[in-house]
Amino acid sequence: MKLRWKYFIILLAVSLFPMVIITGINQKATKGLGESLSTETYNTLVQSARREIVSATENYAMITLRAKSTLELALQVLIREAVISLALPPPEPSKIYFAEDFETSNTAPDDIGLSSIHMKVLKDGQLTPKSVSYDHPNFLLAPGIDRTEVGEDIKKFTRLIPALKNIASVLEGSLFWIYASLESGVHLSYPGHGGYPATYDPRNRVWYTSAKKIGGMTWSPPIMDITTNQLTFTVSAPFFNSDGSVAGVGAIDVLIPNVLLESQISSQWSKNMQSFLFSLSDVPGGGKKQEWVLSEKGKTDTAGDLNKNVSLPEEPKDFSKLIPYIEEKQSGSVEMPYLGVNSFWAYASIFPDLYFVIIVPESMVMGLPEKVGAMVGSYTREQIIISIITVIAGVVFIAVIAFLLSKKSTNYVASIVNGIKRLEKGDFTTRLDTQFNDERDLIVTTFNQIVPRLEEHLRMSRALGVAKEVQQSLLPKENPSIQGFDIAGTSIYCDETGGDYYDFIKVNQDRLAVVVGDVSGHGISSALLMATARALIMLRASMPGHAASIINDVNKHLSLDTYDTDNFMTFFYCELTPGDRDIGWIRAGHDPALTYDPNTDTFDLLKGEGMAVGVDYSFEYAEFQYTLTSGQVVLIGTDGIWEMRNETGEMYGKERLKDIIRTNYTATAKEIVTMITDNLKMFRGSKQPEDDVTMVVIKVKNDR
Repeated sequence: MKLRWKYFIILLAVSLFPMVIITGINQKATKGLGESLSTETYNTLVQSARREIVSATENYAMITLRAKSTLELALQVLIREAVISLALPPPEPSKIYFAEDFETSNTAPDDIGLSSIHMKVLKDGQLTPKSVSYDHPNFLLAPGIDRTEVGEDIKKFTRLIPALKNIASVLEGSLFWIYASLESGVHLSYPGHGGYPATYDPRNRVWYTSAKKIGGMTWSPPIMDITTNQLTFTVSAPFFNSDGSVAGVGAIDVLIPNVLLESQISSQWSKNMQSFLFSLSDVPGGGKKQEWVLSEKGKTDTAGDLNKNVSLPEEPKDFSKLIPYIEEKQSGSVEMPYLGVNSFWAYASIFPDLYFVIIVPESMVMGLPEKVGAMVGSYTREQIIISIITVIAGVVFIAVIAFLLSKKSTNYVASIVNGIKRLEKGDFTTRLDTQFNDERDLIVTTFNQIVPRLEEHLRMSRALGVAKEVQQSLLPKENPSIQGFDIAGTSIYCDETGGDYYDFIKVNQDRLAVVVGDVSGHGISSALLMATARALIMLRASMPGHAASIINDVNKHLSLDTYDTDNFMTFFYCELTPGDRDIGWIRAGHDPALTYDPNTDTFDLLKGEGMAVGVDYSFEYAEFQYTLTSGQVVLIGTDGIWEMRNETGEMYGKERLKDIIRTNYTATAKEIVTMITDNLKMFRGSKQPEDDVTMVVIKVKNDR
């Protein structure tokens, strides 16, 4: 035998032994890493899936709560307008349509037509469009009421028609019916329609009696609409006569089936999940709760089908098991059977005794983690087979290839495990850069996409949390009470955080300081600068000294923080003395305060020279004085009011602001603030505000 063959045999033998040992060790390590990765990936994906379902439920409940607040605000506007209408002399209306006029084409309004929203449920469960008028409401008199006896009330109620249309245009698809009824038996409803039974008396309906009994706003239990047989939620509130007695009740209806049909719940389980509106109501004569499935999405697709099943008899036992969890906390999740199938339940409270519920089969939640785990296991077994084939195929060449493949595989698995561990410790710079040009790249790509999203979510969550705390700490909790003056203020931000600020500071027993400020820019930095300025003003105001010295000291301290930056703050600072009509002010680069004297029907400005604080360390501020008169109104605001624009780009301006003050100077300061904010909202329409809106109204009380 030639020497080279002997060397070859020796080399082969020497190479084979360590290769077998190395291959065996590599196989064991690969299997262990694969199992570890499979377990960690499985647990991570299961937890992520469950969090996503719970988050979808809570997000929907939050959206629904915002819609509830909008409806309550709209009802407040309706109640206010009803009180105003009853207090004014009756007008001479043009054409008044009663409910019976809508029954025939000869007497109905010209614009009456079939509605795609107002669908009447027939006895067989089918839906048919109802005829309504969006130009005219309908009047209805309770049984036994003579039109001649309530003619004046009917005429007064016609003043509500513009408000009804405006509210309907704002609410759009959320609104079903909006209506108001008087104790005299007069009932007004919009959009105009007929179909009432002859015995219908609004004063006996639960929405009327509940609001009257409570004396304030209330949400009635789900009830069947009298003219369509559709299931609705109703929010109602009373309005009062000048002597404090109940004059009537206003209400807004929301169609229950539309709540689920209009919701867009999107996730990887959307096709398999079922969503419900679940209600609890008190059982008469006891402390128990009765559960009702009000509406379901998943088994049905149309409002008509949904309306057939006000309560789903095949499911009450399953839903009754949810009650203890709901009573313990308002949102959460639980695993329990649904119709005999192990399922994952997520629930969240919309408002008292009404919950949004999502149910997903457990097999669907576990499907993705099990799939990923199987993929990792399959890959691990593949690596073991490759190692065995490598040993059999050759010593040197295959050993090198096997070593490289094993090392590469080990590095791949270890990089993922290491990445997960670094991510667990909060290192969001973690990325995987391994490329295989096959299905394994999906894992790498998915991991790299998830990490920045998690980081951004955490960052935004922390930032918004800080911003929220800042804003809550800045604004006054209530309006001040001071002899001789009526004062109210508000601040509405265009973003999550804002740069506007107002405050009421008690300088001493004899002085109250009113401050309105505007920090340059928006966001968290502006909010923090505002907080700093507020703290400086409150601290300095607690020390002896006149107004000018207070602002001079605040400017010096704030300039140290804003040096070499573009940040600054304008504000208007004024002081009032109880029982004294003299007002002293300092204008630090802010718009002058607007005054209105109803005795002379004239407007004036509280001017004065002054630079924004935080710009010039050495600037000295001067105080200005003015004597107010009885009934005079002072408005201190930010430029977000008169510089607000609508959809066409038109600016709100100060003339509209003056008109509101001139027309409503007899109202309280809080009412004037509300009227201005409502008018601003109507003016801009669907256009999002570009700046914060802040105002304080000071009204001098009359002598008498």
